[in-house]
Amino acid sequence: MGINVRDAGKYLKINLKMSYVRDVKKLLMKIFETVNKEFLVFMITSFSIITDQITKYFASIHKASLYPPLQIFSWFNLVYVENKGISFGILSKFNISFYLGLVSFFVSFYIIYLLKKSKKVMEKIALSLILGGAIGNGIDRVTREYVIDFIDIYLNNFHWPAFNIADSSITVGGILYFWLIIFKKN
Repeated sequence: MGINVRDAGKYLKINLKMSYVRDVKKLLMKIFETVNKEFLVFMITSFSIITDQITKYFASIHKASLYPPLQIFSWFNLVYVENKGISFGILSKFNISFYLGLVSFFVSFYIIYLLKKSKKVMEKIALSLILGGAIGNGIDRVTREYVIDFIDIYLNNFHWPAFNIADSSITVGGILYFWLIIFKKN
């Protein structure tokens, strides 16, 4: 006795279901691998953005308490500064903060491209810090048209320009990234 049409249909149906299950399983594994591989990038970038936005929020709701500056240590104050320019207030008189925010987001897309190309963990960490800082400051520039700076570090009468968590992320990530480039082993 051979296989009748009904049995062939069941067989075909079972094979199609098995093929579908295999395809779904492959897709889910691919998604899991991608998420797992990029999890560190996501966590560092998210942590940088969230801590930046939360600290700026607290600085903005307590800005009256931060003038005059609130001394925390003999070398560290909390202040409230609305920075409409780029680093250290450069270009602040031109009122281009919104456009700088847009540039910040375009730069973020390039950083995402570099992250996708990168195979090294330390490089991904550095780029994730830069990305988180760029997005954090970009959010401020687009929504407020200025960046809130609140960290004031100084020695005697020399004060470093006020900065924030996003600036710190960009700086640490940038130093690490350039260190990796300079000392790259070919």
